Amino acid sequence: GAGMRGGRRAACPPSHPTFPGAPFVSSPRVSVVMPAYNAQAFIAAALDSALAQTFSDLEVLVVDDGATDATGSIADDYARRDARVRVFHQANAGLCGARNTAIAHARGAYLALLDSDDVWHPNHLADSVARLDADPALGLVHANIRRIDALGKDLGVPVRHWDAWKGREWESVFLRREHVSCPTVVFRRDVVQRVGDFDLHFNRLGCEDRDLWLRIAAVAPIAYIDAVHADYRQHGNNMSKLRDKMQQARLRLIDKHTATPQGSHLRASALSALCADSGDEFRASGEFGAAVRAYARAWSHRPLQLRPLKGIVRSVLRRA
Repeated sequence: GAGMRGGRRAACPPSHPTFPGAPFVSSPRVSVVMPAYNAQAFIAAALDSALAQTFSDLEVLVVDDGATDATGSIADDYARRDARVRVFHQANAGLCGARNTAIAHARGAYLALLDSDDVWHPNHLADSVARLDADPALGLVHANIRRIDALGKDLGVPVRHWDAWKGREWESVFLRREHVSCPTVVFRRDVVQRVGDFDLHFNRLGCEDRDLWLRIAAVAPIAYIDAVHADYRQHGNNMSKLRDKMQQARLRLIDKHTATPQGSHLRASALSALCADSGDEFRASGEFGAAVRAYARAWSHRPLQLRPLKGIVRSVLRRA
């Protein structure tokens, strides 16, 4: 994600290809939202992938979120060479604050998210815009990703089961049964004007994206495009450091959305899923005692579920 710290690189980045004849766009159809914090190692690849889209009627709104490396100057360099790039420099406000700055300045009918360390495939916008154009009722479209590491090595494509959740997308996102991949999301600006932008209560915690998908899915259908649209960069961050924050964010999300009509009956299921997810994370890192306790809590929220029982058995057998 955008909050990750880039690797070291000389302050003077290598020269990048120019984009000759790129038109100045007064009112583009798509506004690309790119928060950027200390991403000097990756932001050029992200910007190149946006500007090389086969759908070119776009603006890229880069928000330099108080970066202390060359991120801001690399972005400014692109803006000088391509009028479609607009750069906003601000004191560090976190991922939500940075994305909201871009949304506030956006002119496009559609908003597309691209973090400064991810990379779009060339037809991402063309295919997403075509889908939104074809169905004016749709609020949001998203697609699959390919996972890559910091060096760009292919880590594989996740298996998605969105077909099984047709008509129940809200529930699927809420219970984390399926995943909406951030760098593939394109949504209507007028829908965000209806439901609000990123909720700062989730800033620096996580789940801010899922919170927005839920608010959009509550007022408009969302659709999945079964194709890989972006490379999503996974950093070697230590999950255990982030685990408490993520747990806090997930609980906050459950509290917020079980107070809504569509979420009120799902509280026990959501808490059970949260504990089972924790169990999976503990088990994956070899903390089998903590895993058993988490699965037991999952069972207590919703007895007679198979998933916590399977988790307990695997933990007792010490199988990650």
